[in-house]
Amino acid sequence: MHLVLLRLSALGDILRVFPAWANLREALPGARLQAVVEDRHAFLLDSLPGLEPVLVRRADLSNPFKARRELQRVAREVRGADASLDFHGILKSALIPSYAGIGDRWGDGVTREFAQLWQTHQLPFRAQSRYAQALGLAEAFGQANGLEGLGRFRPVLKAAPLPDPGPIWVQSTLPRVVLVPGASRRGAAKRWPLHHWLSLARELKGRADLRWSLGPEEAALRAWLPGESGVPALPDLGFWPLAAALRPADHVVAPDTGILHLAVALGIPVTALFGPSDPVVAGLPEGTGRVLRTGIGCSPCRERQCQRRQCLEELAPGRVLEALGGI
Repeated sequence: MHLVLLRLSALGDILRVFPAWANLREALPGARLQAVVEDRHAFLLDSLPGLEPVLVRRADLSNPFKARRELQRVAREVRGADASLDFHGILKSALIPSYAGIGDRWGDGVTREFAQLWQTHQLPFRAQSRYAQALGLAEAFGQANGLEGLGRFRPVLKAAPLPDPGPIWVQSTLPRVVLVPGASRRGAAKRWPLHHWLSLARELKGRADLRWSLGPEEAALRAWLPGESGVPALPDLGFWPLAAALRPADHVVAPDTGILHLAVALGIPVTALFGPSDPVVAGLPEGTGRVLRTGIGCSPCRERQCQRRQCLEELAPGRVLEALGGI
């Protein structure tokens, strides 16, 4: 069997389809599985052997004069597949298997831009997390092909080979807790206020072995936050060495960002701090952690330019401490 799996972006969303893709790979060991992702996220597939990357050039995809030609180029790379599974549900992801002439084109029930018109098997819409949405598509495709169990969640990176990040954690009997204060520039509205992070760090010091996790866009934070808080930061590492540095942790506290979903894939218990994020769509698989939010009337929302941030400002550090329980 030859399958095409599509999820063009973003980093966190690709991590959320990993359990479904890993289940398909395990259930079909002799199949050819092509994974279509944007070139900027090609490195993510390094951890899932058995998937053949097919890379979409982001620069061309974003150019209205080049996008169609780029989609057709990618379609030629996947031509001849028996079926496609669209885990993105937008027009661009739906057009690729259509251009490729793939007859069996599956969609997960959540579509935009009329993508469903290019799909031949459309699951019914359900209000559920993106994890469940992806696993549901794998499950439905599996059942149609006599395969069971493709809808189960598992932390697929818990035992995956990862590069050695070097010495990170000291020998201690204290629980290891990673605090993730940042988010991408596009997701800046999801950041919990820094004064709350500092309060939380003060309360946890002496009760946990703490580390900040700071990304490449947070050089300014890296310059002053460890000194201000007395909590060291994890080294400035590439993505997979960072994953290896995170994996020994006992808990991760993070907003709705890629590191949160990396922690879930690594099997680390998480506390997720949600403001504008939808607690259903952006929710966690059962048993992986807890979502904290205020639930004020204007949340969830998609207002990236919100200046009030009331939904996060009112999420007090005391609630986070309570959620962390015995730490």
